[in-house]
Amino acid sequence: MTRQKRAKLDKKGLSGLGLDKLVEILLEEASANKALKARLEAALAGEAGPAEMARLIDRRLDTHEQAKTRINNARAKDLAIEFAGLVRTVLSELGGVDAAGGAERILRFLALRFPISARLVSDNARLWKVFDDAETAAAELIHSLNAQDQVPLVPHFETLRRRDRYGEHTGFLHELTGVIGAPAATAWKALLAEAVPKEPGKLGALDLLQAIALRHGDVDAYMALEEGKAENRRDTLTVAALLQGAGRHEEALEWVRRRPTGMRLLAVGGELTSVGPEYGARERRMLEAEILDKLKRRGDAQELRWREFAETLDPTILKLYLSKLDDFAEFDEMDRAFALVEEAEDIYGALDFFVSWPRLDRAAGLVLRHEDRWEGRYYEDLAPAAEALADQQPLAATVLYRVLISDILRRGIGVAYPHAARYLEELVRLVPHLPPDARLQHHDDFVADLRRNHPKKFGFWSNVPEALR
Repeated sequence: MTRQKRAKLDKKGLSGLGLDKLVEILLEEASANKALKARLEAALAGEAGPAEMARLIDRRLDTHEQAKTRINNARAKDLAIEFAGLVRTVLSELGGVDAAGGAERILRFLALRFPISARLVSDNARLWKVFDDAETAAAELIHSLNAQDQVPLVPHFETLRRRDRYGEHTGFLHELTGVIGAPAATAWKALLAEAVPKEPGKLGALDLLQAIALRHGDVDAYMALEEGKAENRRDTLTVAALLQGAGRHEEALEWVRRRPTGMRLLAVGGELTSVGPEYGARERRMLEAEILDKLKRRGDAQELRWREFAETLDPTILKLYLSKLDDFAEFDEMDRAFALVEEAEDIYGALDFFVSWPRLDRAAGLVLRHEDRWEGRYYEDLAPAAEALADQQPLAATVLYRVLISDILRRGIGVAYPHAARYLEELVRLVPHLPPDARLQHHDDFVADLRRNHPKKFGFWSNVPEALR
């Protein structure tokens, strides 16, 4: 029996249906699917040219801009589908024949984010993803335009910026500073300069002006804008880094030493954030050391690095310090550094240092010297240290694992019971490797104490293999 061929849902298969059948299906579906209907209307308008298509898209954008009704969750879901179709129409249909016109309409669409947000009953991740994806596509489309065609888009950049009253979505605008050419940048700078006096303290016009200055390598313009900021908005560290990169080391040293004394409002991750005077302090000191090196003030630079290491016990800083020494001097300085770490009051920082270097013998010695001082609540330091020490320094690892188990059970941290059970299994594995003369409570006695003190911690005991209970 001959096997009957089945038509596939592809170009060839659909072509076999015939034009009339396809039109009938599309009309039926379009009556219930707004996104499909809008796309078909745009395609039909495209037959009359890009101007007619743009007029149709503008009409839809006008409708959404003028809408005032609240948007519930069901409507937000429908809007996400509708907007995704609108974005495809703007980018594919209009953008394919009139890139500049497509760019203008996609910017108008992006500006809808803010009135839509005010109308939403509750947040909707699916809806915002449409806008986020549209931003990515918009940046690519604008970048593809020639420099002169970008200039008419500048007022739309400003519309976006002004509608973002709280500076919550500045990432796209900052991205635009890197995709526009000099003519559009010049036009935007003029508008931003007019807006600066009206926006004290806002993450907006001034910051974008500085972003444009950076994109065009204009350090002096960036510095002038920074000088014009209020003291609590000034980011002297960034200016110092720019000057250092430009080889202007004396000026860089002056700016890096302008240490803040109070709270400041800085752009952190694209958002205006309140930070204390110690924010970026380590980066500031390390940059100052680099600048001093460039100024041939090697001794001052090394003194600064040593002081920073003594305060932080950061192995990265010590390695940098040692790399700047003369040949063979590093051995004496390394001994000096190890001695400093071993005497440090911060035993957890010292433990992290020796584990990271690594000097596990010194880490083990530190653990045993301070056997009674370790606290299990610092598990982020103790657990990785115990794991690192287990194979080469089983006695020190045992001390740390016992501290962790005892603390978890004493405080009844249920979510950590599986970890405590795993630590107990690790203790059993380490028992044969403990030195015979170890002055340590026998493992069986330790487990007996756990049973006596925590008999009802069923969440813990149920995670312990029966053979170890």
